Amino acid sequence: MDYHIDEADIHSLLSNAVEKMVNQALGASRQNSGLSKQPLSVVEIISRMESSVRSPVELRETVLRVGSLELDLIDRTAKRGNRQIDLRPREFQLLKYMMQRSDQLLTRAALIKDVWHYKFVPKTNRIDVHMGRLRRKVDGSNDDSMIRNVRGEGFVLSATPALSKTLPGLRRLKQRAPTPTTSNNV
Repeated sequence: MDYHIDEADIHSLLSNAVEKMVNQALGASRQNSGLSKQPLSVVEIISRMESSVRSPVELRETVLRVGSLELDLIDRTAKRGNRQIDLRPREFQLLKYMMQRSDQLLTRAALIKDVWHYKFVPKTNRIDVHMGRLRRKVDGSNDDSMIRNVRGEGFVLSATPALSKTLPGLRRLKQRAPTPTTSNNV
């Protein structure tokens, strides 16, 4: 079989392909802005495509920082100062969650719901085990402690060396906590 393609056929195929691409790229804007069906010049097509590309796009943060602690969300790496921290996948999720909420009190119930995606709060020491492992990795032997346990309340990730009593969330918990009453029944 001998296939022979004329120059006119090639031109027709190319113009049909370009027309389809332009219609797909500009179809929505033509419909919305009520533009006529007249052919567009190459300059018009390029300028419209560039303006749609230049539209503001929400920038997402790819590196979280709390004090000297850095978490790269793209490379999935962590470091404190110049020291690399090797994290397991769950530790990475836990640290990311805590860094996004630095200086906030995170209860065990919130951690089990938001990091482990449980629908209930099981009776388990899973959080304490993971938090202990993460704390040993993040807080090196010569570093100030960044991950702190608030006894009976939860955990806080903070760059400040001393835990403040005015941390967001801690005040609310203190207000909700029932005060112990003494009973004089003998």
